[in-house]
Amino acid sequence: MAHTLAAVFVLRDMAERARHDLITAGFPSANIRLHDAGGDDISAAENIHRDDSDNLLDNIKHFFTDLFGSHADRHIYAEAVRRGHVVLTLEGASDADIQRATDLVERYAPLDIDAHAEHWRAGGWQGAPTSDSAMRQGASMQSGAPSQQGTPAGNVNAAASTSQQFAGGMAAPPPSSAGANVRRYPGADNLPGTSYDDEQYYRNHWSSQYASSGGRFDDYDPAYRYGHSMAGSDSYRGQSWEQVEPELRSNWEHTYPQSAWDDFKAAVRHGWERVTS
Repeated sequence: MAHTLAAVFVLRDMAERARHDLITAGFPSANIRLHDAGGDDISAAENIHRDDSDNLLDNIKHFFTDLFGSHADRHIYAEAVRRGHVVLTLEGASDADIQRATDLVERYAPLDIDAHAEHWRAGGWQGAPTSDSAMRQGASMQSGAPSQQGTPAGNVNAAASTSQQFAGGMAAPPPSSAGANVRRYPGADNLPGTSYDDEQYYRNHWSSQYASSGGRFDDYDPAYRYGHSMAGSDSYRGQSWEQVEPELRSNWEHTYPQSAWDDFKAAVRHGWERVTS
């Protein structure tokens, strides 16, 4: 299964270094992009005017929607770019390579996007509903040492200072914490919703099974996507649901701690069986 990796940096220099290390490690340069408000990846997508902040923000949002689909994190990446940060993305990383790429990028102190999103909300930002953060549609937060480890001396302090400047004079946002700084997402071609038939199939199932209980489709969509994408992964291909359920449950509970497995297990299994049956 192909993955997309994403990380947010205060300093473009740090993002450039992470990109350089990925290329040196053998990842295709064409798959690695840096996105900021002045970058070609954002500005060339539409003919926008630099003095029109609303058009610029809309364009940024459209760009990340194309990259991440309906994933709630797209709002945070767009806001990070609007605030002057740089988003690094790596597309098409295999199951075997995604952890190696994550380890390389973590060396350069990427931001904890959840902590910063909460800081932005405290200042009045309303771009991503707080309820969205409970359901990460396929995103996997890494565990391990804080990203500051392995960062060149002096850069972490510089990053913190610059982050306070970008925040518009507000108190500096929380420092990056372990396990939330580099995100991985199943590639768009592995997710339901890229196919109209798949999306309608899951919406119809939700309508018949869960709508009457008050659950929103947006609540169950991550579970369908998770089961669907895991069924297509090389890690689980050829295995039965009974064989994979313990590991899928463990991964789900780590990634979605606020969403009880027993509440969404049936939807995950339905996504799994959509692919395997």
